[in-house]
Amino acid sequence: MQYLNRLRRIFCCHSCIGLLFLATLAGCSTVPYTFESPSQFKRFDNKREFKYITADGVMLKAREVDNYPKAALSFWKDAAQTHLEKVGYTLTDTVCFKTQKGLHGCTLTFALPHGAEDWIFQETIFVVNERLVLVEAAGEFGKFKAIEADLQKALKTFSPNL
Repeated sequence: MQYLNRLRRIFCCHSCIGLLFLATLAGCSTVPYTFESPSQFKRFDNKREFKYITADGVMLKAREVDNYPKAALSFWKDAAQTHLEKVGYTLTDTVCFKTQKGLHGCTLTFALPHGAEDWIFQETIFVVNERLVLVEAAGEFGKFKAIEADLQKALKTFSPNL
């Protein structure tokens, strides 16, 4: 239970990126995104939310925010990087790619200390018209590294149903 509480705190902390964007959640009754999830991840039952978890606690979620001020993917990638570095995250990798449906995305990977452990936080950004779709993943370093390649492959199948 303490482990899950720590995970929740980390995800809440990462929500501060919403200060850069005026955050709103998608309120549709349909599944907001499609995604060929890696076998290690299991989806929470809530049909309107995009939340997954592995057996050892690596979490994955997606959310939407306004593309305001309206800007391109490169702007939001730089803004997210600047913001997270200012609050103590260390950028370890940036990968920009195109999904199978032709949507451009960028994944920023950060390392951060969390108590006595090192953690990985990954933010993938997609610009879809007036919306930004943020796919966020976090977990303890070793556990995250074990699923990272499968997660990167799966992100190429991500598609918002906007």
